[in-house]
Amino acid sequence: MKMKLKGSQLIEEGLLVVLALVMLGAVFGVSKQIVDNISMFFNSLIKGLGDLGYSLFGWLLPPQ
Repeated sequence: MKMKLKGSQLIEEGLLVVLALVMLGAVFGVSKQIVDNISMFFNSLIKGLGDLGYSLFGWLLPPQ
């Protein structure tokens, strides 16, 4: 059975494909931003803990 598609149906399907690609790009862009923010949070947390440890126990280190 052969289907005949009208021009408006082809345009609609093309727009749906374009919309799907745009949404896919947006999802990947947002997910990269979320991963970057989580990484930045843990980096600042580790740096803060290191600074806290140095301020508490820095006197144990030999002078440089």
